[in-house]
Amino acid sequence: MSILRLLQLLAVVLMGVQLGISYAHFMQMPGKLALPLDCYILVQNQVISYRVKLALIEIPSITAAVAAAILIRQHRRAFWLTLGGTACMVLMWLIWAVLIQPINQQIDVWTPTAVPSNWTDLRYQWHFYHLIRLFIAAVGMVALTLPLLVEKGLIAIESSHN
Repeated sequence: MSILRLLQLLAVVLMGVQLGISYAHFMQMPGKLALPLDCYILVQNQVISYRVKLALIEIPSITAAVAAAILIRQHRRAFWLTLGGTACMVLMWLIWAVLIQPINQQIDVWTPTAVPSNWTDLRYQWHFYHLIRLFIAAVGMVALTLPLLVEKGLIAIESSHN
């Protein structure tokens, strides 16, 4: 297996993990939104306790995708698809860093007797941002997988020349 294929496979697998985590947030949403405050704080602080471990997936996935894009740059369609998948990974990380992590930091210090008056809004925003990440992860997964399928001749991507 070439270094390029190994990097592509690594990027796809790690993006798959991110997609799975995003899907898990989606599946948890209805139940968590129905929880009373004290239960929500307990559950949320348990769920978000894995956020640091997620960096062990996101950083290598971005690195593998960037390296694959560099190595595949002579193949225009595969390059743009890989670059698109990489952009999805970066965008997912930015959404986490700019929008989700500040909410995580607030929730970390909540107690049933000390929460902001807009705690339900923050809870909704946290889930909404994760839904956005789910959509981006799905698009990124397709973008990263297509070059592997095209390479093996499993699908054909036609282009029109006008």
